[in-house]
Amino acid sequence: MYMLLALLAAGLVFCGTAVAANLVRATSPRVKTMGRWIPADNGCLHAGRGAVIASVEFEGTGVQAQMFSDSRGDVWWLKKLDDGPLLRFKSQMGINDLYADLPYGKHTLTIIRETEGMRGVTILRGFYFTDEKETADSGEGAAGDQAAVTVDAEKTNVEKDCAEISNAGKSNVEKGSNGTGKAEKKQIKKRNSENKNAIVSKKVKDGPEDSPVLQVPRRRCIEIIGDSVAAGAFIYPEGDYFQRESGYMAFGPRLARMLNADWSCVASSGEGAVRNNEEKAPYNAKHADEQIERAFYTQKEPRWNSGMDDPDLVILAYGENDFNDTAHRPSDSYFKEQYKKLILKLRKFRPDSVIFCMTPANIVTSRQAVPGMSGAVSELRAEGDTKVYFIDLNEQGQLLDQSDFLDGVHPLGSGHEKMARFLLEKVRTILDWK
Repeated sequence: MYMLLALLAAGLVFCGTAVAANLVRATSPRVKTMGRWIPADNGCLHAGRGAVIASVEFEGTGVQAQMFSDSRGDVWWLKKLDDGPLLRFKSQMGINDLYADLPYGKHTLTIIRETEGMRGVTILRGFYFTDEKETADSGEGAAGDQAAVTVDAEKTNVEKDCAEISNAGKSNVEKGSNGTGKAEKKQIKKRNSENKNAIVSKKVKDGPEDSPVLQVPRRRCIEIIGDSVAAGAFIYPEGDYFQRESGYMAFGPRLARMLNADWSCVASSGEGAVRNNEEKAPYNAKHADEQIERAFYTQKEPRWNSGMDDPDLVILAYGENDFNDTAHRPSDSYFKEQYKKLILKLRKFRPDSVIFCMTPANIVTSRQAVPGMSGAVSELRAEGDTKVYFIDLNEQGQLLDQSDFLDGVHPLGSGHEKMARFLLEKVRTILDWK
């Protein structure tokens, strides 16, 4: 967090819009989340590993989100109000005006980060709701954030937050390599459990105070760990590399939506299980095994760990970058050995999850990856890990047509849809999900 904090402490560019509402902090129980969000003691949420979601219900006529980043480049989001369309916006430092002049009433806002973590860390400080009546939790943890907050007042509040986040970051490091103490792990897991299955588009009425609390069944969760294909690169037709990316529209979250499951997308362009994109000897760059536990792509700390969530299924989606240099591709035996080590690392990280080891969609690299991937999985199953499976997207011939690719490597939306539907049948067969 340190580069991020230094930037914030040095001074931010603020939107000149006055905020006529109390701040509802991002960690308020009202805000429901999905994906790798890291909560801070000051009520902010941090995201910088892949696509994430935040959703909140409010009663009023408008909504603003207060967001900051470490300025590694533009970060693109989707927004959705009630049952309306998904609309893209590029987040800006400070106040982001999302919706205004709405009919007064109850609404549900959903925002989705589409851009992968390579583009940096986003801080979601919270939301302002226009014309919402003040409630007991509307300004939770937000003392001093009163109506009609001016630019100067906001700057003071954020500078105060920076100091709080900095202390939180230091305490994470002091707690050890996982960045989280046992008590904090329990709190995070409890919060994540409360937030699971909370991204909904329907409005929900609050019951009377003396109503019994209904136990909501835990929703299934799918985690996708992979490269630029998992990140949804080139799904959009225009713009620069990251503007054309959509983690939300990639095959993993599509699959989760088909199964009415939660999801976590951990994707890094150019990353490989053994070799990164066009990596040259001595091949000592950071590969997937060193990256999967990061909460943020750009920073080593804090670390994510299995106490923070508990996916039922993990889809390991590598192989394209490992074999895209035909002259220096790894041997089958070396790839099998290293890929097996990656699965063992993932198994330690996700001890209870079913693991799908999936080939690339590109049939050329897929065929090159099959011997090593299938060999590693076969050995692990023979050794007793019967919850790991080899998934060959092209087992019955090329799954995607050339028209489903941008360049033979990166699927377009139609390609991601075919991949998701192929995986849907595998999940239904292997995990018996309906």
